[in-house]
Amino acid sequence: MVKRRKILIPMPRSKFLVVRCPDCENEQIVFSHSSFPARCLVCGRILVEPTGGKAKILGTIIRELG
Repeated sequence: MVKRRKILIPMPRSKFLVVRCPDCENEQIVFSHSSFPARCLVCGRILVEPTGGKAKILGTIIRELG
């Protein structure tokens, strides 16, 4: 009999985050590895700055989704 190897499936490191804007207290969902700057939908302040990998979050992280 041939032993079967367990094939491990890698889990993604990226997540969706609920971020609160420091200016207007609006909560918005952003991507943790965003490649485009995300702005607040209410006041227009930049919440996420892309860095080439994991994005720099400029707001307050409330929770992680999935």
